[in-house]
Amino acid sequence: MEKKIKAVVLAAGKSKRMKSGFTKMAHKILGKEIINYLLDALIEAGIKEENIVLVVGDNRAEIENVVKRKVQYAVQEEQLGTAHALLSAKKQVESFSGELIVTVGDNPYISAAELKKLISGHRAKKAACTFISAVFPFVPPPYGRVIRNEKGDVLDVVEEIDAAEEQLKIREVNSSIYIFDNKAAFPLLFEIGNDNAKGEYYLTDIIKILKSRGCGIHAVQAGDYLVSVGINNKWELQEAQEKFNLRNLERLAIEDGVTILQPGSVTIELGVEIGRDTVIYPSTYAAAGTKVGKNCRIGPFVFLKGVTIGDNEEISYEKRVK
Repeated sequence: MEKKIKAVVLAAGKSKRMKSGFTKMAHKILGKEIINYLLDALIEAGIKEENIVLVVGDNRAEIENVVKRKVQYAVQEEQLGTAHALLSAKKQVESFSGELIVTVGDNPYISAAELKKLISGHRAKKAACTFISAVFPFVPPPYGRVIRNEKGDVLDVVEEIDAAEEQLKIREVNSSIYIFDNKAAFPLLFEIGNDNAKGEYYLTDIIKILKSRGCGIHAVQAGDYLVSVGINNKWELQEAQEKFNLRNLERLAIEDGVTILQPGSVTIELGVEIGRDTVIYPSTYAAAGTKVGKNCRIGPFVFLKGVTIGDNEEISYEKRVK
């Protein structure tokens, strides 16, 4: 019998650090909104659209405008922490007796493969709570540190602002990607307090509460620490653009036979189609909706958007200005 599974995406943040008039979840990476990277990963991992709940705030209209899917919505009127955000979805999930994935909405690095690993690890351990952790090769960002005992069992997650000096040396962090036995975990959310440095209701506190009830807690380490990284400002957005772009260029070169000269100066958005033996010259940008045929020469200094170019064509700045 197939197990019942739902997902709640916490997407009500104010996006203050983005210094923008738009919610950060609607900002694009290679032409695709941050929130849609996450939703695509959830759906590819096996969660149906109608079983995804987006917790939003006054950014609801923006989110709905870019999501355009059959998801459910819950509203967090005040931003009082991640546990409070999850409780805002009480109507949609309180009576649900299956598995509940909870994650944040500003992380485009979450992949279907990592979510599937999370789900299978949770089921194998028969835990009440399983989360994805990430081990940084350098001092981690200000994320919650994973506290383990000598046997490697998870004891707690301590937010950086509340961590002791020794705990701050830990490089394994909580990625804020969880799966719960909802029947065991959701009722305990009401026991979470806000006696901490920020005065917020942390979802991470559910781990200690579940442990005190004798429930199993498990952490699945991500294969790449980037899985835990969210987008909080325009520089992090640009870093993500660069990483995703290089992945896409590599795919075009290896799978589609496209030659890309000086990849660091070329950007190809998702959804662009390019035929084999086409050469992309430096300082070229191809936006979503563009189609380029085989054996073409594109660039240098070319911007393409929503155009179709046949086989054996040459499009360049030099040709245009002659």
